[in-house]
Amino acid sequence: MMHWGTDSRIADPIEHVAFCQPPYQREPMTHRPAPLPLDEARRIEALERLHILDSLPEQAFDDIVSLAALICETPIALVSLIDRERQWFKACVGLPVRETHRDQAFCAHAILQPAQLLIVEDATLDERFAQNPLVLGEPFIRFYAGAPIVTEHGAVLGTVCVIDRVPRTLNPAQAAALEALARQTSALMQLREFSLLKDEQTRSLSRKVIDALGDDRTAHAQLRQDQRVSVIGQLTSGIAHDFNNLLQAISASLQFIERKAQKPEDVLRWASVGLQAVNKGSTLIAQLLAFTRQDPSALSLLDVSAELRGLEELFGRVLSPDIKLLFELDSTPAWVLCDATQLEAAVLNLLVNARDAMGGAGSIRVATRVLSLTDHAALSDGVYVELTVEDDGPGIPEAIARQAFEPFFTTKQAGKGTGLGLSQVSAFAAQAGGNVTLQCGGAGGTTVSLLLKIREGVDGTIAQAPAHSTASAAALPARGAKVLLVDDDDRLRDVMAGLLMDAGYAVESVSSGFAAIESIRRRVPDIVVSDCAMGDFSGVALFRVLREIWPGLPVLLLTGHADIEAVRAGCQAGAVIMNKPVSLEGLIAGIEGLLR
Repeated sequence: MMHWGTDSRIADPIEHVAFCQPPYQREPMTHRPAPLPLDEARRIEALERLHILDSLPEQAFDDIVSLAALICETPIALVSLIDRERQWFKACVGLPVRETHRDQAFCAHAILQPAQLLIVEDATLDERFAQNPLVLGEPFIRFYAGAPIVTEHGAVLGTVCVIDRVPRTLNPAQAAALEALARQTSALMQLREFSLLKDEQTRSLSRKVIDALGDDRTAHAQLRQDQRVSVIGQLTSGIAHDFNNLLQAISASLQFIERKAQKPEDVLRWASVGLQAVNKGSTLIAQLLAFTRQDPSALSLLDVSAELRGLEELFGRVLSPDIKLLFELDSTPAWVLCDATQLEAAVLNLLVNARDAMGGAGSIRVATRVLSLTDHAALSDGVYVELTVEDDGPGIPEAIARQAFEPFFTTKQAGKGTGLGLSQVSAFAAQAGGNVTLQCGGAGGTTVSLLLKIREGVDGTIAQAPAHSTASAAALPARGAKVLLVDDDDRLRDVMAGLLMDAGYAVESVSSGFAAIESIRRRVPDIVVSDCAMGDFSGVALFRVLREIWPGLPVLLLTGHADIEAVRAGCQAGAVIMNKPVSLEGLIAGIEGLLR
């Protein structure tokens, strides 16, 4: 680590630059160091509680200084934290060092007035700094502006500051932006403190669980099973974002074809079919996430046998021609509170597993029957529908059968399976108030049986999906407004810009939050439409900055994440967020609604 000036800590001599003083040598101070704040002990305690000093760089803080330098047009920007004897830079641009001595820190003066922005237009004319070694030597500071980073409890940890080597000042918009970035940095610090507290609570809870379970092996096994299932939610959340982005690109492309194709009726027809497929894919993603959480909104009353009867043709296509698929479905209505997509996925998983186990040839029987259970070891008394998938393959060894329903467990070769199929079946059965069992016959063959609880005394109805609305439906009139489109996916950005321009908007598209800020500084658009998840500077962060600098500028956020409420929680009040994939009509409605 490199140091400037009179830092009392030992520095690596290899990393010293020419203007550094030798370790431990203190030249007489001829300038005026800042006095200590009255609450210094409390301030240091709050800083050390964050465990942030000497931590590794983090993108969120690096974004803060990049944005500060961009907005304030300075070569140097820092997130500077004032320690006991030094100022340490959590993030910096324009400097080759990570800390200086506190006696030389401009920021040590800035934290004395927590509610004010400290601006030094020319350090050579300010008696506090004229003899400062950082003014007389590298980096030859002339201009400084620092906004204090104040926690919710009033502790001043440091500043977000900008530095220049020539005298100058900030305009009101730049000053307001710097203060806004300091508030955002304080929010990042608060999130860090919450994360540390959560980690400690998790460790404490883990110790209590281990103590409570003692040597109960069954309880330990169930705990491990619950932990594995929770991992599925993390995995599918990541898949959902990427998959929804892909769906949005497909949807936008198909809509563009549909709007442009005037004569070929087959193009219009297949474009409409493609859009319906996009809606189906989006629904599948939502249902994939649903099996890891209890989501009542995804459930409806279904007659299981009738539902399977309508899927016989689809199931047949999944299997090879050498597999004979038999259906023996009970005609008695059996209404189960479950998710239609999850039911379909569960049966498909069982059929695919049976097909693979048989090597692509053999027979599979799918059957249902209604039965009453009393004194069952795992289920409450009542009426259930038993759904059975039986194959005549080689069977499964008992040791493997015991692990078959664990997430990620698979006997297939790498790249041939994920190990998620049977765990989805188990989760679906549990969500439907039942369970699943696996049996292997002595002469071969495997039978998987799902028991699903029948809802008695209920007039069941099957929820119908809303009809798909294509681009041929009446769209809201475009206003010809100036739209700034922000997305780091080049293909998606291009096709979305084409759609919006075709609808009558004047569109400028950029690939990052930083580019968006630069564009707005040149010309303020009527509305900003931004993706939420971008690598360099997220749409949520862009929304917050725009609210501070241009509070009247409408912003519409688009997200590929399935849990839109989690995204909304990261925004300030008033954020308008739409889920991908979104139709052109839906996007126009969102834009026009904000412009009114």
